[in-house]
Amino acid sequence: MNENLKKELIDWGIDWEDAKERLVGNEELLCKLALKFADSPNMENLGKALAEGDTQKAFDECHVLKGNTGNLSMYAIYYDYRELTEILRAGSMDGAMELYNRIVPKYDALMEILKRYRQ
Repeated sequence: MNENLKKELIDWGIDWEDAKERLVGNEELLCKLALKFADSPNMENLGKALAEGDTQKAFDECHVLKGNTGNLSMYAIYYDYRELTEILRAGSMDGAMELYNRIVPKYDALMEILKRYRQ
């Protein structure tokens, strides 16, 4: 397990102990799944769907992101995804772009970390 990755993810906002517990203590798997998160096209798809005003597509993409970040205890952005999911679930765009714009810098910071450790 990469201790530097672990430290950076904790500093970024992952609840490492909670995530590790979800994975029955398997820190190697946690690192692997976190790195795999960087391959997901969902954030790009979410941004595109929001720009196009497609609430259903945006909901679908955001719901996946909410689930993935929740399962990995990435609470630095999970709660924002959860809030955005509920707005979109209602078929609304009220406040959606503001929330998305709040998520983007957190997501970008996470991607910078993950991409440094990809093999």
